[in-house]
Amino acid sequence: MQSIGERLEEARKRKGISLREAAEATKIRSDFLGYIEQNKFDFELPEIYKKGFIGNYARYLKLDPEKVLTDYHAQQLSSSRLGKKAGSEWFGKMEIKSAAQEQAEIEEGVDNASFGRISAKPAAVEEPSEPETAPEEESDKIFYLKAGLVFVTVLALVFVLFALVKAILGGSEPDEPLISETEAPAISDRVEESSPEVPSAPPAIVESDSLTLEATGTVYLMVRQTTDEKEIYRGTLGEGETTTLTKQGPVDIFFTAGENLVIDHNGERMKPNITGAAKTRID
Repeated sequence: MQSIGERLEEARKRKGISLREAAEATKIRSDFLGYIEQNKFDFELPEIYKKGFIGNYARYLKLDPEKVLTDYHAQQLSSSRLGKKAGSEWFGKMEIKSAAQEQAEIEEGVDNASFGRISAKPAAVEEPSEPETAPEEESDKIFYLKAGLVFVTVLALVFVLFALVKAILGGSEPDEPLISETEAPAISDRVEESSPEVPSAPPAIVESDSLTLEATGTVYLMVRQTTDEKEIYRGTLGEGETTTLTKQGPVDIFFTAGENLVIDHNGERMKPNITGAAKTRID
């Protein structure tokens, strides 16, 4: 009857596969496969891995892995019992003799005392349970776990980068916060600006007056005189901050949040009734 190793070696050679090719296909070291084919199962590995290697190798060679593992189990059990029996026979069996028998042997000229033999019965060997999970299945679980960790890490990095980009873009100030235009002093109607206005020729004498801008919340402002297109203010006011400007003639005020702006001109306080970005003119 063929041994397990002989059956595996014969199946491999029948398919024309080398040990190296089998090792690459099964992910089992070639020296372990060589030990299995030579029926040398005493190599330094836990029993669960030995059974996993034998089952995977048999499956790769199109043999019945359950049948091969059953034969392996029976072979190991037989080897274990033989080893126990050989060990028990080494001690022998002790024969206990009475004093009369010993006296008779002395009288008959028996010089050597017989210690007899000790017989021992091997204890029942507990059969190792079959591994619930083969090494191949354990490696698959580890692979999926690592893949999941990599996916979660990449997803977290994407969210962090997205938040950084959003913070950078949201913190930058607009160069030209123009969306619509309102007319003073009511500052109520939104007017779309179709084309830049052509400034009229400045009068010979232009009177100067003051203009105070007050912020009830964060608002970005840009103030420009219409007579000479001179920009007299550009910046951001926080809640409770004010700035007083000296202007000559009408000015255009561009803002990003009309709900956060109060305009004080010649003692008259005005507030745009438009939320968001717009433009208004103060004469």
